[in-house]
Amino acid sequence: MKATGKRAVRNTAMLGAVVAAVAGLTATPAQAQYSYWQACMQEVGSYHYLGWDLPNVTLGKGSGGVCVKELQSDLVQLGLVPSQDVANFVDGDFGDKTYDAVVAYQRKYSDAGGVDGLVGRNTWHGLIARTEFE
Repeated sequence: MKATGKRAVRNTAMLGAVVAAVAGLTATPAQAQYSYWQACMQEVGSYHYLGWDLPNVTLGKGSGGVCVKELQSDLVQLGLVPSQDVANFVDGDFGDKTYDAVVAYQRKYSDAGGVDGLVGRNTWHGLIARTEFE
């Protein structure tokens, strides 16, 4: 397990979101993104792969929930969502627009596993590494 990086930052942001909620404030978009990560990992569990803790789930068309929200947040962060779609993109439903963004990601970064529109081990690994450092 990594002591620093995305997980540590997300834990800190999650704590901040809880404090803000207790104080009657709303969470910022960045804090919401970090809470998606935490909720996803709690919901599906995780496993360690090439230095990162990854969600224990494969996502594709028809998937839904908080792990899809995490995926969608990462795709927005990487600039893979058309500007006209950004405002309503993070909705937790893996539909056509999410599929198109995943395929765009897979084509752009050529991660192992190729272009299949699925978010499995290789795509999760690349997304998490890139959103941590880009």
